[in-house]
Amino acid sequence: MTTTVNWRTPKLTIIDSRGLPIRQIEYLRKVAASPVETLITRQHYDAAGRLLEQSDPRLFGIVPNLATVYSLSGEPLKVNSVDAGWRLSLAGLAGEALQRWDQRGSHWRTTYDRLLRPIAIEENDQPNVETFTYADVSADPAYNLRGQLTEHLDRSGTLKLDSYGLLGQPLRETQTLVEGKPYVSSRTFSPLGTLLSQTDAGDHQQQSRYDIAGQLKQVELWINDSPNWQPVLKDAQYNAAGQIIEQRAGNDVLSTWTYDSVDGRLWTQSAQKNAEPALQDLEYFYDRVGNITRLEDHTFQPIYFANQLVDGHRDFTYDSLYRLTSASGYDDALPSDVPGRPLPGDPNNRLNYSQHYDYDHGGNLIELRHVRAGASHTHKMCINSTSNRGVRWKSGDEPDFNKLFDRHGNLQDLQPGKALQWNSLDQLESVTLVKRDDGPNDEEFYRYSQGVRVYKRHETHTPSLTHFQEVIYLPGLEIRTRDNGEELHVITLPSGHGSVRCLHWVSGKPANIAADQLRYSLDDHLGSCALELDQQAQVISQEGYYPFGATAWYARGSEVDVDYKTIRYSGKEMDDSGLYYYGARYYAPWLQRWVSADPAGDVDGLNLYGFVGNNPICYVDINGEVKWPSMADFHAATDRIIVSENASYAKNSQASATRRLRQQMNKQVTRHIEILGFTKRRTRDAGQQLSAMGSGSDIALAATRRAMVLVAGKAISYGVGLAVGVGAQSLGIVAPGVGNVVGAGLGIGAKIAVSGLVDYVAERTGLSASVNLKTTKLSPEKIINKAEYKQMEPIEYLKAKYQNMNLSSQKSGLKLTKEATTQASSYILKKTLTGLPSEAVSAISSGVGVILGLPEIFDETIGAGKEKSSEKMDKFEIGILGLADAIKSSIDSIHEHADALSVTSFNGIDIQSLDKETDKITGMLHSLVKTIRTHRNSGKAAA
Repeated sequence: MTTTVNWRTPKLTIIDSRGLPIRQIEYLRKVAASPVETLITRQHYDAAGRLLEQSDPRLFGIVPNLATVYSLSGEPLKVNSVDAGWRLSLAGLAGEALQRWDQRGSHWRTTYDRLLRPIAIEENDQPNVETFTYADVSADPAYNLRGQLTEHLDRSGTLKLDSYGLLGQPLRETQTLVEGKPYVSSRTFSPLGTLLSQTDAGDHQQQSRYDIAGQLKQVELWINDSPNWQPVLKDAQYNAAGQIIEQRAGNDVLSTWTYDSVDGRLWTQSAQKNAEPALQDLEYFYDRVGNITRLEDHTFQPIYFANQLVDGHRDFTYDSLYRLTSASGYDDALPSDVPGRPLPGDPNNRLNYSQHYDYDHGGNLIELRHVRAGASHTHKMCINSTSNRGVRWKSGDEPDFNKLFDRHGNLQDLQPGKALQWNSLDQLESVTLVKRDDGPNDEEFYRYSQGVRVYKRHETHTPSLTHFQEVIYLPGLEIRTRDNGEELHVITLPSGHGSVRCLHWVSGKPANIAADQLRYSLDDHLGSCALELDQQAQVISQEGYYPFGATAWYARGSEVDVDYKTIRYSGKEMDDSGLYYYGARYYAPWLQRWVSADPAGDVDGLNLYGFVGNNPICYVDINGEVKWPSMADFHAATDRIIVSENASYAKNSQASATRRLRQQMNKQVTRHIEILGFTKRRTRDAGQQLSAMGSGSDIALAATRRAMVLVAGKAISYGVGLAVGVGAQSLGIVAPGVGNVVGAGLGIGAKIAVSGLVDYVAERTGLSASVNLKTTKLSPEKIINKAEYKQMEPIEYLKAKYQNMNLSSQKSGLKLTKEATTQASSYILKKTLTGLPSEAVSAISSGVGVILGLPEIFDETIGAGKEKSSEKMDKFEIGILGLADAIKSSIDSIHEHADALSVTSFNGIDIQSLDKETDKITGMLHSLVKTIRTHRNSGKAAA
């Protein structure tokens, strides 16, 4: 009898003979005691081990979710996603993207300088849509400008960088939008790259201080033309794990956090000013894997209303895939299904609610049932049969997905009449809020630079007037203006937990609101703004949220104060459209999904629209690309990244560090797998060679095997080349002369290719392993270099076969002599034996190649019969142990990346399975060392 949904629901990874994961099997149980459903995700690889296709359980057999075509260098050339469409990239010799195309018909061409730095981007035959200017050697060294980017021009305007720090952070920048007004910002950094002070474009200043561990401890603000500095964060304390445990804000509100001593999970979170009643008092309860099952709000005063006890607590349940299946809490109004900013509800109408969620096998939320006394309803989503694109749906109203989404999966309408316009980079360009047939529409427009939003304009129209609001986003500052002459500077400041925003009016301050108002946000574990407090710790607003981000209840102080609230769920800004801006894309809380596909690809799974893996109680998304367990975990991980890479200076540095870390982990995992493959094969070969050392019969057998592979390779390649060449001679019937030449060329090409592939297979199976023990074959340098050369691929193997050859060595000399003699003999035979058919001449030439290959085998056989010196065997043993240490360092690095990203698998590769394979290979190395020592002790090695 199953007592929980997780009973016997493991996650399995199936690997092929190469150690590549080809299936992930998950067992889905939605409620306890119900049968499980088997969900299988499939991966398909080519002969070189490159991932070609990925299919989720819903679309398998219909269309791959993600398909990749690779270039000859092994880099992705074309990536085709059922959600995001296809992209094609043509790289240069150094891997730089020269040209790019996409399914929407856009084409980019990038020009680089001699240092391979981009200097200009052409888009759809329009030159210089972006330009980059760099300082040369004549730049003033006092500003560290040499070689640095000094000007970036794009459609939003111009960014000039006037000075850099020692670690490469921009110290002073000037942002000039297309309207022409410059905005100057400056910063100073510590030697470790942490921000010490900042002067924004409004000449407001902020200073930050840190403890000995580099954790934020104090923040102060000086507003332009004010007499004094004022504290924003007075103090912050952290535990040994780097988790914040206490902070005192500038309004003297003391916030505290406690954690479970065993697993470090957040237990309680509270905030209080002096002896006054608590402002926040939350307690968290978890299941065994860390999902939050209950959240108790101890500041809520239980009430009885409409025959219900409303206690303020929230409960959550999950299926065996840890997706949220139900949630309960309280709200004060019917959830709005109309996009837009939330309106305050009726605090006297607070009732309990429950929500229930159903998902398809692709991870799409297809049904939400909201149960509340007198206000129950059900929302259904219709998902496209060949992708994860989905829209709100009613029975009988079949959607046309080709009209509702563009070719890249960007939603075209929030609702009928509310159109979305996207630029060529799939960034939201405008939203139609009110469509009019007899006049201009009410709209909101956006501009971006370097991937982040820098400008927003909201326009509303009446028959006689046009009203507008504008926002310019700058480092640490938002400049908000209105057509009535109001200019507001919103200064954003860091805090240990939560956020602080200062509202400073340059002109047009409304009545009944404090000048230079400081707003302190008390956030929950997701970073959502639950309370806003002023400088006296008085409540400005309170807001609660449904699990997927829509507002469940909303209370305010004064109407004027609340009009300036912009930060809500997950600490993100909500636009007038009702969309949350996350950075990389926009989120629609009433749809519980993103309105465009994930620009980062499949980093969060094959469904590019799903929101935080359908577990919004335990995960957050920082910038619209990757889910994180919590805000605290995110900050701890990115702090490690920032310190290690000295990259804290960058705009949106946390998101950039995340992307870099994932790229690094991808390279590290790929490199590690190749190292294991090379080590396994060469350890096997070395063991056989060591066993054969001194044994005439074993040496003879190995030499015979090598010779047979040589003969077989020449015979097979000759046979295939002959067959293709003879078959292709039919071209001569169609085009005499030219057709015969082409046919002969095809035959020669087939012969060369098959010969190379035979060599490739022989090396992989050990059939072509040297007769003689090569003690340098297992050196860490050679194994790692081979992994980095990517010689696992047949074509790359052919390119590298004669690369970096040391002409002074006997081995290389034999190879080079054999190759040169083979080519020369082939040429001479064709010139002298003119009376024989060309097929006969090729057969004789192949025979010559076999004969010329025998001296190399003979040389190896003689070497195998000789005893290895004790010094050489000692070096062999040291090299093997060094390789074992290098493999351990490699897997340790993978674990560090995985811990920072809070993942247990990556690109379908289970880290635990990789650990087991690593242990297996290092075990082989240590066994080989024991064999060497036994061999030495038995007297087989020379004294």
